[in-house]
Amino acid sequence: MRGLLDDEPLEGTSEARISYRPRRIAVPLSAPLSQNKFISTVRNQCQVWGGAVAPLVPLNTSGTVDSTYAHVLPGSAIDGIEGLHPFNLIHLSEATVEPSRQSQAHGPQLAFALLESGKVDEYRPVEVVELEAGDPWRMIYAACLGLLPERPNSDLLDSHNLIPETKYEDLIRVERVKTEGSLNDLLRRLNSRDAISPRKLSMLWLAYGNSGSTGIRTAKVTLPNPGFARFDAGPNVVVICSPDNIHDTALLWNLRGANGDSTPLPIGIPSSEVTPDLLRQLMHEPGLSRNGFPVNGLYVTSASLSKAEICTLIGEDISRVGIASYEEMLHLGYPGTLSRNEVLVWNKGETQFVPLPPDAHRSLFMHGVMSRTATMYADVCVLDSPFPEGPDVRASMLSAVFAAGEYSTNVAHSKRAEARNLSWPSSLLMARTVASRRGFELQESEPGRAARVLLAGLSSLSEIGNLAHAPLLQTLEEMAARQGFGWYKNRLRNIGLKADPIESVGPTTDELPEKTFNEFKKSLGNSDKATKSWLLWAEKSHLILKGFQLVCDACDAKQWLPVAGFAPPIVCRGCAREMPAPFGDRTNVEFRYRLSERLRRVYEQDAMGHLLVARYLYLILEAGRKGRLIGLHPGMEVREKGQVELEGEADVLLFTRRAEFIPVEVKRTFSGFTEREIGKLDHLASFLKSPWSLVASCQYGKDAGEEFEELSKYSAIEGYSRVVLSYDKLLGRPVWAINSDPFEWNPLSLDEIKKREQQFVRNLIDRVDNGRENWMAKELLNPPSRV
Repeated sequence: MRGLLDDEPLEGTSEARISYRPRRIAVPLSAPLSQNKFISTVRNQCQVWGGAVAPLVPLNTSGTVDSTYAHVLPGSAIDGIEGLHPFNLIHLSEATVEPSRQSQAHGPQLAFALLESGKVDEYRPVEVVELEAGDPWRMIYAACLGLLPERPNSDLLDSHNLIPETKYEDLIRVERVKTEGSLNDLLRRLNSRDAISPRKLSMLWLAYGNSGSTGIRTAKVTLPNPGFARFDAGPNVVVICSPDNIHDTALLWNLRGANGDSTPLPIGIPSSEVTPDLLRQLMHEPGLSRNGFPVNGLYVTSASLSKAEICTLIGEDISRVGIASYEEMLHLGYPGTLSRNEVLVWNKGETQFVPLPPDAHRSLFMHGVMSRTATMYADVCVLDSPFPEGPDVRASMLSAVFAAGEYSTNVAHSKRAEARNLSWPSSLLMARTVASRRGFELQESEPGRAARVLLAGLSSLSEIGNLAHAPLLQTLEEMAARQGFGWYKNRLRNIGLKADPIESVGPTTDELPEKTFNEFKKSLGNSDKATKSWLLWAEKSHLILKGFQLVCDACDAKQWLPVAGFAPPIVCRGCAREMPAPFGDRTNVEFRYRLSERLRRVYEQDAMGHLLVARYLYLILEAGRKGRLIGLHPGMEVREKGQVELEGEADVLLFTRRAEFIPVEVKRTFSGFTEREIGKLDHLASFLKSPWSLVASCQYGKDAGEEFEELSKYSAIEGYSRVVLSYDKLLGRPVWAINSDPFEWNPLSLDEIKKREQQFVRNLIDRVDNGRENWMAKELLNPPSRV
């Protein structure tokens, strides 16, 4: 089921993005860091196909990766780090990188060798801009524009079967110019259409970069989102570069690789030249990315300066210019690819795909010179069932890797058009994989199993909305109680105690009370149409059983028989005699209703609240292509790997696309949220490293004390760390509008509750009167009015 964490494999069709690309290896910058080392690395990378998006990673003197990079590299879209075994990306904090002193000839592909011979005059020239060693703009130009060696690497020429004397100029003009650095000069060159930069040469025909979101963003923070500044900025980033600081220029290089070279930004400015006027100038730069409706049109960051130091350096607040830390802004983006979208057909989670069809990009591979040793990869991202992306999420298999939301596997150039098998994990396997990498295990709880089994009879989680009606829920709860037990539950509640569901709920459906049509009708606004509509849905969804009572004419024993089980001859359960005329002289039968076994088990495990919360969060956060969720589960136990003792139990567990686990605690009444229960939830959230958690009560807010509202924890800067929900939200239709808060504590009045219950009944009546709306028929059969 969409949105549910389960073991259901992909079936049928789904759209996937399939990419074919050169290998992407992060290049370490070993200590001591220097200008010459950075410049040399940039020269080497810009001659390699896809080299402009290869991350540059500063190392510590011990050979370990800089801590900020070590946090993001494992989950990034890279195939490895030069000098480090690929498996050690998962154990990066403990690994030491040993950079090779010689450039590798096996694996890279020379970019200019892919150009067609004899067309030098048809291609725009490559402009290589050199600055003097003492110029403060030297490394900024190198990071933004790139550089080229005087001659192509001889080992790479040999791997391509090219003669040693081959020059760039044999295939494309190279113009080497010297200049003095300035912001205006750099902007002019970045916006130029007369020549291409070495960075662009290395990315020939490859799609890469990020033009930013086209959506509307607001400054209101609802849920924690550590990546908001990066998302809001898109390419519009300025990196303040301190003198000779390689961390700053490596950050600038990596941000340009992540955001692309189609716009002049990201860009760097020497710290000695940063002024408010320069930033205002960039705000009005014609080539600035117009990415939707952002909170800030420009962001300033630095690896060498803190946010406070950047504020001091600038000297004043500038309208719509945000300041972000190094950690907030660093990301490595995605490789340059030859990509397409395609519909794949799945059978039990398996399918086949072609990395690159033989007729795709034919001119590129027919006219260029492809190295026999070039390493190429294929990536697959299933858009409706994405693999989670998280800074530490990397799962290696025998010949493939799941990371950065994609499946990646090595595909030789000669086999790019051959079909390959692909197995895709279920949503629950994704969650268990991430949990395993973090040292804990997930197991379905008994309430979770009962709720999941009930959901199996529904078409989607949103169908739980047919139960989102307080009078109806009260009726169903009464039907779940053992016969004659209702008075006892009410008595306990009156003195502030709660009956154990296992004791109060009948152990089988035979011990459950029956309800008539008229009793349901009282719960549904005394509407015949609404009651018929709901009962029909509930029966088809296997939530209730329709049946009738029979009386034996021999012994007067009564027995209830479901419609589905009516098959003469009927044998009396009292005297064991056959009932030849089970209906006697009756001319009609009054049907009665009981809970089905799957709904009885939900009440036995006290899991109805789990389902209501799951439905609300699913509709708010959504799953799939545009949603925030991989899925959710209505009941999970969490324990440390290899341990028997529980760390905690989540009544609902959310698993997000950012690989976050969010625990939810559900209680029937507000009084259930004792200090001890909240402490257990906080412990579980801490163990899971959850950015936020949620508590929910199956009562209306008007019945809560101030203590319950105070459980909510909200910060205008960081958003909620704990959300509080009650029937006021859970039984409504959730809407998350721009600048609104779907978790705001706002108890309904009695009149508002009554109005919503009436609307629930009207919706059921509309379903009877109109059925499923056919928008096509409506449009075709009703011509537009004359204007």
